[in-house]
Amino acid sequence: MVAPMRRMFSLMVRASLVAGLAVAAWLPAGALELDRLRMLNTAEHVPWRAVGRVNIATTYTTSMCTGTLIDEDLVLTAAHCVINPRTGAAYQPGAVHFVAGWRRGQKVGHSKAAAITLHPDYRMAEQLDTERIAADLALIRLADPIPRAKAPFFGIAPAPRPGTPLILISYRQDRPHALTRQQGCEIIGIRDAVMALGCNVTFGASGSPVFMAFGDEMRLVAVITAMGSDPAQPVAYAVLVDAAIPAVLAALE
Repeated sequence: MVAPMRRMFSLMVRASLVAGLAVAAWLPAGALELDRLRMLNTAEHVPWRAVGRVNIATTYTTSMCTGTLIDEDLVLTAAHCVINPRTGAAYQPGAVHFVAGWRRGQKVGHSKAAAITLHPDYRMAEQLDTERIAADLALIRLADPIPRAKAPFFGIAPAPRPGTPLILISYRQDRPHALTRQQGCEIIGIRDAVMALGCNVTFGASGSPVFMAFGDEMRLVAVITAMGSDPAQPVAYAVLVDAAIPAVLAALE
């Protein structure tokens, strides 16, 4: 079952890399459909309360992605989550809200965005390639910081090695009011800032954080950005945070 995905990932690392990603698609706001899914109860939510919903509300659209606090006033998410498809530019900050630890009407913090910073190499496009996935990262600076005591933010870890256990956390369209966790996503391969995973993602996984154990704590290693359509087994693509975030931080407003 894994071999077809490995062959698919091998296409990514050839020549222009476009062929290997031709079947991938950006993940719009919505659902995260995964095997080994489990919606977390109230107690299980507590360690993940720095993960929250990125809510977009404008005159023309409403949408939802997932984001993660990496500081009291900084939320990491996928760049395309905060891009207005009508204009190709980032949404106005006032249209972007972050709700930390959202669960069934309860939250640990909420703030509008004060500024949105995209990876400087990110460009909207219908055709996917590894360059676009590698730049699909954005930081939201919050107008009102969320204290660490309420939502302990996550540190960042280097790219994981094959075989490293990973945990994927997300809000999904069919379960939008509680976090869902998946464990056991296999690393298919890594090329520069792009990682392919054996995760069955569909619409709405955008911005979902991928975590690994780093010593005695969980750290953020990647953000889900796109999905593949390998008929043999699901595949998802993520941008490696350690590799991509320096460029975003350098452009931070």
